[in-house]
Amino acid sequence: MRILILTHQRSGGLSLVSWISRELNFILYHEPFSINYYDEGIINDVMNNDNIVVKEFQYNIEKGGFNLNDVISKFDKVIIHYRGNYNDVAISLTYFDKNDGTKMHKTYEMTDEWIKDNEEEIEKMKVINNEMYCSVQRLKIEGSLTTTYDGIYNDKSDIPKLLEFLNVTYPRHLDILDKRHKLQNGDVGMDDVKVKRKII
Repeated sequence: MRILILTHQRSGGLSLVSWISRELNFILYHEPFSINYYDEGIINDVMNNDNIVVKEFQYNIEKGGFNLNDVISKFDKVIIHYRGNYNDVAISLTYFDKNDGTKMHKTYEMTDEWIKDNEEEIEKMKVINNEMYCSVQRLKIEGSLTTTYDGIYNDKSDIPKLLEFLNVTYPRHLDILDKRHKLQNGDVGMDDVKVKRKII
């Protein structure tokens, strides 16, 4: 089986793809179409190998010169995942923009005071990234599953749908999706999940 997660930045997509990889014992490909990591051999693997799960952004695929529908057609299951609260996305993006964006997947701590002090930059970030965010919500793919940040990490309403969609009867690693492991919560002891064997 081949699984594709289409999402946007700061959506909790890395934890989601890490959980699927661990639960199904699949090889994980993290944003392989990004121009920062592009490798023809890896793309060939992504487009042809079985038992893989890929997390990617729509714009990475399209900027790489690939047709989104052609890429989607190569996968057995597609998950469209987004963060319902766009303000939270903008806050997180602003934080990393102001605090060394190279540490995008490292833990950090957020305070109400920091948010208040950076309201203007957060509003600008909303405008800059509006298309990135909205393009995921506009995706309509027959047979796909749509999940949200809240539905996975907060109220858990998407977990039963996700398990059914992936044919997982007895999940063993749902702890990966616990909200206490949010990067925003500081040091939460997730090194074994965040840096996995075979993450590409």
